[in-house]
Amino acid sequence: MAKPYYVLCCLALLGGHSTFAQVIAKVTVKAGPVDRHHSIVRTPFNAEQGYAYKLTGQENGRKVKYATQVEDGMLIWRLEDLPAGTERQFDLVREKSPAGRQHAAAPEGVSYEEKDGGYTIIHGKANALHYRAETMDPPAGVDTAYRRGGFIHPVWTPSGKVLTQIHPKDHYHHLGIWSPWTDTEFEGKTVDFWNLAKRSGTVLPVASARNRRTSGQVFGGFRQVQDYVVLGNPDRTAMTEELEVIVYGRPDENITWDYNSTLQCASAAPITLNEYRYGGGFAIRGAVEWNNANSKVITSEGKTRKDADGSLARWFIIQGELKDGKGGLLVLSDPNNFNAPQPLRVCPGTSGQGNAAAGARVA
Repeated sequence: MAKPYYVLCCLALLGGHSTFAQVIAKVTVKAGPVDRHHSIVRTPFNAEQGYAYKLTGQENGRKVKYATQVEDGMLIWRLEDLPAGTERQFDLVREKSPAGRQHAAAPEGVSYEEKDGGYTIIHGKANALHYRAETMDPPAGVDTAYRRGGFIHPVWTPSGKVLTQIHPKDHYHHLGIWSPWTDTEFEGKTVDFWNLAKRSGTVLPVASARNRRTSGQVFGGFRQVQDYVVLGNPDRTAMTEELEVIVYGRPDENITWDYNSTLQCASAAPITLNEYRYGGGFAIRGAVEWNNANSKVITSEGKTRKDADGSLARWFIIQGELKDGKGGLLVLSDPNNFNAPQPLRVCPGTSGQGNAAAGARVA
């Protein structure tokens, strides 16, 4: 899956075979035309087993050490401020390490725990989000058609307040953060993967060699393959999704994470994703406490809940009153996304709804 490269980076390897701590490379980072703040830097790198790696550099006249993480052949770390048009040099230091140390999460890092039918991603000592990897039943007495997995709930604020909800009584098919593909066509059949009561389609997380969980000082998270299943006799998988969620270590009072969704046909048979105002690849059902009186939706174009529905936006924020405090979710769309800037579906926010979506629905 493609990862964002926020800054330019040049790595020059040096010689040497000492087993003690040593500088093995010089790294130059160039800001480019914009100011950089808490940017994630990635550069190709082949790590050696049994070693840990760190970067050292100068910031404001003082020597600074940076935690690093090596994943998928990339060396990754978080850069502090770097003004536009400037560059900074770093030393890459290698040292002997007990097995696995380079992948362990520091107290300010990110880890995961397998629990409650899925994975809870932990940001420092605080929960960040939970992904449901197993199929979940709806509340007792509710139509079993609403059984589904492959969604994110809860999403927490740094102080532990819950920002999402599932199975609200007015919309049992709303599931925290999920993909609500509504109007699709597969093998001559119209399939709705969102309105589960129609019993035409559903989403199932599946076992795959591509699945993984990651912990580290810089980031942690998961990658999970999900099948979009057309219900019938027999059932048919029309589309697969590789969902990757990356939670970054805390630079400030916020929790920052990437949500990357990659779709592909499951077979030679094509699937058509029709344009639909409720359809899209990313939806949020807001906190239980939110309604149109105590929460707000604001977009990059200055629109609000009153006029944002049907508009296009580079980002939106949904925020409001929570028990004993406030909280919110800021969603920034990658400009390389299909249809960027993203079309929005924003619900009016009555009866406990605080809702949105990008490509998207906010409900």
